[in-house]
Amino acid sequence: MEPKKAKKEAITSPLKDPPSSDDSAPVAFQHKNTSALRNPTALLDAVASISKPVDVHRIAEEVARQIVLLTKADVCAISRWDKHEDAITLWAEFRRGELLPSPITHLIYKASSYPVTQQVLLTAQPRQLYIKDPSLEEGERIFMKGMGASALLMLPLIAHDHIIGLIELFEVGQDRVFSEEEVTNVQVLAEHAGTVLERTQLLADAKRSAAELEIIRQASLNLTASLDRQHVFNAILESVLRLSPDALDAHIFTYNDGNLTYGSSMWADGKIGPAWKTVRPGGLTDTVATTGKLMAVEDVLTHPLYKDTKWLADGWKGSIIGMPLKTGQQVVGVMNIAYKSRQEFTEDRLRLLGLLADQAAIAILNARLHSLVKQQAITDPLTEIANRRAFNERLEDEIRRSNRYQHTFTMMIMDLDGFKRVNDTFGHPTGDKTLKVVAGCLQRAVRDTDFLARIGGDEFALILPETSPVQALAIDAKITESLSRCKMPWEDGDKPLSISLSIGIATYPQDAKDSEGLIAAADTGMYIKKGK
Repeated sequence: MEPKKAKKEAITSPLKDPPSSDDSAPVAFQHKNTSALRNPTALLDAVASISKPVDVHRIAEEVARQIVLLTKADVCAISRWDKHEDAITLWAEFRRGELLPSPITHLIYKASSYPVTQQVLLTAQPRQLYIKDPSLEEGERIFMKGMGASALLMLPLIAHDHIIGLIELFEVGQDRVFSEEEVTNVQVLAEHAGTVLERTQLLADAKRSAAELEIIRQASLNLTASLDRQHVFNAILESVLRLSPDALDAHIFTYNDGNLTYGSSMWADGKIGPAWKTVRPGGLTDTVATTGKLMAVEDVLTHPLYKDTKWLADGWKGSIIGMPLKTGQQVVGVMNIAYKSRQEFTEDRLRLLGLLADQAAIAILNARLHSLVKQQAITDPLTEIANRRAFNERLEDEIRRSNRYQHTFTMMIMDLDGFKRVNDTFGHPTGDKTLKVVAGCLQRAVRDTDFLARIGGDEFALILPETSPVQALAIDAKITESLSRCKMPWEDGDKPLSISLSIGIATYPQDAKDSEGLIAAADTGMYIKKGK
């Protein structure tokens, strides 16, 4: 039984092996010295002791320790029960003879997977189990054998007339009947412990909820503070990592027209992570984007999505959650959060992350619309290259850069000769097509670092960063040759026409000290060429 295995992992191995015996043999129960229980001072001291800590886990540890001292049981485990989630969480464990509580890993298991445990929680009645009892439920027998326990006493942990958890006492070296007096004393201590634990847990939950809501509030402010795409991505990742203290990293992909595009990634320490160039087809991100549904993978080692992946080869053994970022039914992105260890994704946890995901989706959509509007404002709608406004901004930027780093740069103004005849002969629709073809030819002829713009009807401009006049002449020749090879829209007709470019060149700062002077110098050079 897999849940039984999980429970064995939660409670550590006993101090010594149990005595070998035939399970069907008569039970011979023995009592330990219980004189401490008959001393009310010991019980009062135990009650006082568990009231001192202020942290819920420290309280649970002290409760387990005091119960072991009172009963001289070998092991005591204290667990929390969430009835709504059907979940039991091990709070603390203490073993007789040790000075400190046992180091245990955070683990949650289902109460319904253990019939006797569930019965104790639902009926509020203690139960004693014995390994030699032939009627013992097989799952509990497997569990007790795994512990090496001969006897087990389970009691409900009660606070204000409702059950909040479970107390388990294990006897290892001998069979033992816990007396009614022992059970009563543990119940007295447990009742006080339950009240203290509940109060402390409620306070801790309230503080955590307040902190989480503050993170959501701050995220909302940060996400609306800017429409810059990268700022939005980083604000989302910072917020989600604050909500996920066990996270390894988080990353975002945008989703538009069926295409996933890397947005940003961040490590738990706040450092920006490496870019993901591709998305694995059929992987988590792809699946979440196409289905629009959240996917929570609690164990990557066993999930089919991660079979034979490089991440497992790198030693990753944690969990991951993929969340669709949606506005209405539209998926605008995917946010993934990877954890270094296995996690339990409860409804409350997913609901909180969902609140952040909803805000993130709206912020991403707003940033996308802002970017689109901004791009439209600086793009020529006909040729789809930069317009005059974008050219002016880029020219000023290049002048500032040149002044700072003491670099020269060159600018070209290009006018299309013969274009009026194209419009007059074939009409303006053909003229528009011609401008598109010319823009494409120019774009293919220039370097990636160069900046091409349409600044007038048939006039283009080109900024050549860190380029001398001699280098600009070589680019001039390349552009002219490229245009001569381009097929124009009218060339299949019976009216032969040709177009060419007149190009004026000016270099900063040799030919002018500001943008207006540089444009005027290039214009002058262009008109001189036209005159020839």
